[in-house]
Amino acid sequence: MNGKRIFLAGGAVVLVGALIFFYAAFQQPEASHQTPAGAAAPVYPAAETTRAQVNLYFSGPDLTSLVAETRELPDSGDPAAFGKKIIQALIDGPRGKGVRTLPATTEVRDVFITGDGTAYVDFNEKISEDHPGGVRSERLSIYSVVDSLVLNLENISAVKILIDGREADTLAGHMDLRFPYKANILLIK
Repeated sequence: MNGKRIFLAGGAVVLVGALIFFYAAFQQPEASHQTPAGAAAPVYPAAETTRAQVNLYFSGPDLTSLVAETRELPDSGDPAAFGKKIIQALIDGPRGKGVRTLPATTEVRDVFITGDGTAYVDFNEKISEDHPGGVRSERLSIYSVVDSLVLNLENISAVKILIDGREADTLAGHMDLRFPYKANILLIK
């Protein structure tokens, strides 16, 4: 019986030794993962962003249609973040012959996109409070946002406008905001 115990103990020692050997052979030294005392940690540059060309849709001079204005905007590859940049460019206003469709006091709070392709654009209350009003103006404001997102971002098929994080009945008393809007290319000249 004594010989059997010695044999089992020897086998256990060999097994433990093999495990230690394989662990040591394939384990990276811990020091390589740490920054030596007094040395600065490496600084990695921020992720590069590319620039993408988009068409922003502003009101035409006749105030009955939308006109495209081409711009280059930074695109980090995140569709929601890029959508927010598109909306901010609309708020900033046209640089060409187009007419502003969103009040300059408007702020885009957030943009998020659901799996079904609906973009939710959350504005502050200034979009309603400072809107000039009127059916035509309100229609152009909504489709300026909708067309600028849907026609530039392939993963967006419809846009729902929120005000201060909540659903609103209308933007300025005329156009129903309770449902998402799809692009309206018939408004574009």
